[in-house]
Formats: sequence, structure tokens, C-alpha cells
Amino acid sequence: MNRIKLISLLALPILLFSCKKEPTTWETDWSAPIAYGHLTINDMIPSNYVETNSGGYLSLIIHESVFEFSLDTLIKLPDTTIIVKTAIGIPAIEVTPAFSLPDNYDQAYELGEIELKRVIIESGLAEATIQSPWQGKTKITFTFPKVTNPSGLFQRVYYLDAGTVDSPTAVTDLINMAFHDMDLTGIDGNLYNTLGVNVLIESNEDESSFLVTNSDSIAFSFKFQDLIPRYAKGYFGQYTFSDTTGVALTPLKRIVAGSIELDSIDLTLTVKNGFNIVAQAKVSKLTGINTRTSNLVDLDFTEKGTTLNINPASGGLYDYVPSEYPLTLTNTNSNLLDFIENLSDSMIIGYQLKINPFGNTTAGSDEFFPSSKMELFLDGEFPLAFGANDLTIVDTLKIDKFEAGTIAPRDALLFLDYQNGFPLAADLIIYLLNEDNEVIDSVFANTPIQSGNYQMDTYATLPYNGSVQFTISPSAFDQLENTEKLLLSVKFNSDDNAVVKISPDTFFDFKLRTNLQIRVSL
Repeated sequence: MNRIKLISLLALPILLFSCKKEPTTWETDWSAPIAYGHLTINDMIPSNYVETNSGGYLSLIIHESVFEFSLDTLIKLPDTTIIVKTAIGIPAIEVTPAFSLPDNYDQAYELGEIELKRVIIESGLAEATIQSPWQGKTKITFTFPKVTNPSGLFQRVYYLDAGTVDSPTAVTDLINMAFHDMDLTGIDGNLYNTLGVNVLIESNEDESSFLVTNSDSIAFSFKFQDLIPRYAKGYFGQYTFSDTTGVALTPLKRIVAGSIELDSIDLTLTVKNGFNIVAQAKVSKLTGINTRTSNLVDLDFTEKGTTLNINPASGGLYDYVPSEYPLTLTNTNSNLLDFIENLSDSMIIGYQLKINPFGNTTAGSDEFFPSSKMELFLDGEFPLAFGANDLTIVDTLKIDKFEAGTIAPRDALLFLDYQNGFPLAADLIIYLLNEDNEVIDSVFANTPIQSGNYQMDTYATLPYNGSVQFTISPSAFDQLENTEKLLLSVKFNSDDNAVVKISPDTFFDFKLRTNLQIRVSL
């Protein structure tokens, strides 16, 4: 909120005469400037909501996200631990320095309905733990033949000292899994959600041999923690998302009353698919709400309630392009003007999204790319070409606490000298609000602010120079001590409600000055 300071010059005479002993009373006139400024459309509407359109005048732009989900909605890689025990297949064997025992296996990763063939990890850890009861030193090599990282093939080598069944030797290793590319089709390449692992156990003794029985099992585990995918390929399962949600049209929230006549307007709902995945969408409800009047307007358009087939994203891992399915509403294919002339400042949107509605039709070729999202966007372009009839905008100003003390006003005037470069006239009212936001008094301008001279061929407005006066009554002056905020109400009108277009060059210059007749008692 803006912050202003009221009539701080009134403290000056009190300071000048604070050393006097006898009671003193005098009357005086004070004339002083309070504020001045240069206002453009961006002072009424934030600049990110306004742009110059192809016609050379301004449009109000709305871009709001209605719904989105990313990979963590579809694919969750739960923490899991791979635990394997390796033992010889005969009662006992002598382990010589040249001994080696190879093994391989497929380890399943439980993901429910999801069937992944490949995943690249964005972040996460793997904690490896190996325990050996073998009575000689050993070397154990783990190779994941279908997992690579920036250094090459994913392989870990561990050296263990001699141990016993009662006191096995152990090593642990914490591995950063970021950017590991994991093929999950198993050793033979015909599975899913499966890691292929090769294990090679060797003696690490230079000369000594030792005996191992089939009860001397080497146990190892890989505990995957907090894995977040960067890329994934496979079948992501079937999902249906449906909801009814509200969206605030922020730039329109400050309009509180009146009516407007519009030439044209475009409103677009866009389904954006950042996955290489088959999807469907349906918009079942689109309702505009004027939250101040509680009036509702249901939008009717051709595609309402129709199932829309959404194409997958195109391209690959490093050059994918999301697909977009726009639903464009105009005043020719819908009742959009009724929606806008209702001064709707919010919308209710009912929607449904289906992922893989026909099952695994791509043979496990669904893809998620970095930053992939499924999104529903609301975009609107409201050309600032309209006729205004008592179109009212309000703004609240926070003020410093004012204490009148022994200052007794006789007459208090505020003068607003202005140069209006907007093609709109305006009536001004200032409301005084207490700490409960209740109106405790009001101050009216004596005349409207006059419109600039609008040029229909160029959309330019020749500025009008004028002045309006506010009279602050003694009661309103007294209420300043209870005033926490000021509510500024501006009621706009175009000439005979004619449609005008707002140029990027429009402006409003002003100077606010006071003329106070006051009595001060000390």
C-alpha cells in the first residue's frame, strides 16, 4: 500500500512557541503543497498485466495457471533396499589366491502400475553395505552393466579384511546417484523396473589359502534413497485428475461498480502437455463471478463438455517441445461479452485430465523430460477499448497516525490541480477508515475531473488542465485522529459512454495543495 503523511506542517507553530508560559491563542492561514505526481496506466494496473497490442493501443493481459502436475505426481521412486546373499553351491571349497566367483542377477524395483524401462536420476543417494564372514581377505566388484554415469560404467570395488560368522568384516559406501542413467530392462533387456547386477568375488590374499563353507554367505545391500528422476521412459499408468477450482483475475479486483461496453475480447484456455504421453482433457464448467455483487455468468462455448485429444510432446530428451491445445473464446463463438460486462473478477473452472486413457498403447514409450509438466492455463487479452459508465475503481492508502491536539480547524481545503491525458472523466471521493476498516467520514470533490480531448483516428488524448476542490469539515478534521487508512474511490465515465482506446502515452499529472484556516491554543 502507498504510505502518505498528512499535514505535518501543523506541528511547526507548536514547536516555535513551546517555551511560552502564558496561554496563547492565535488564528492563521496555511497554504502548502502536499504531494504531486505523474500517473500512467501502470500506476492503476501493474505493468506485467499491460502491453501494447497490434492496434497500437493498450490491452490488459491475464496469464494464470489453473492446474499443473509434474513427474512426481505420476512417478514416485520409493526408497528401496536391494539385499542379496552370495554363497558357494557346494559344502566347502578352498579359496586360493587365484580364486574368483562370478554371479549375476536381476533385481526388481517395485513401482506398482508404472513400468519403467529407463530413468536418469536428477538427485539421490545409494548406500552400499557389504558384510563378509570369509576367513581371508577378499575383493568384491559390483558392476551394473546397464547403468552409466558421466565417468562411464557404474562399477564399485570393495576390499574386505578377514572375518568370521560371529564377527563378519563390513564396509559401507555412500554414492551420489545424480546423473546416473539407469536401464531398467534387466540383464537380457526384456523386463521393466529391473536392475541387472554382476558380482565378482575374488581372493585378495597374496599367498595364503582359506576354507569357505556353504554357510559362509557374503551379504550385500544397496539402499536407494530420495531418488528424483530427471528423465524417464516406460509406461506411466492410467490416471484421471478432475477438479473444480477458482482463479482470481487480479487486475479486475479493484473495479467495484459500474458498467462497460466492449468492442472485442479474447479468452483462451490452453492444455499444455510436456510429456511424450497420450492424454485427454475436458472443460466442464467456466463461470465468471463478480465477488462484490455475487452475480454469476456461465460461459457457453462449442467445446464445453467435449473430450479433447491432447497430442504428446515432440522431440527428444534435449530438444522436446510441449504440445498445446488452445480453446479460444471470443464474442463471436461464446457469450464472453456477458461475462466481461458482469465485471467478473474471478472464475470457477471445472476440468478433467486423463493420462493414458486407452492403456499402454505406446508399448512402454511414454517419456518424461526435464521440467515436463501437464498444465492448464487461462490467458486473456482485454483490449482497453471500452465505454465506461460509472466504472469505479478503489484503492486503499495507509496513513501515519494524526493527532490534532489543540489545533482547531476553521476551514480546511484541499486543491487538486491536474492535467488529464486520459480520455475519461472521473468523480473523486475520499473515505476515512478506522482500524476496523469502517467508514467514519468522507470528503467529496466539488466538481468532476474533466476528460482529455480524445482523438479517434490516432487514439491520442489532448490533455485537459483543471482543478478540483475538497472541503474538509471540522468533523472530518476531528476524525483524522481515528483514521488509519484512506479509501480513494474513482468513478470513470467516457463521453456519452462512447468507446475509447487507451494509448500507451496517456498520463495524469497532479499537484495536491492545502489552504487551512486554523486556531492554535497553547
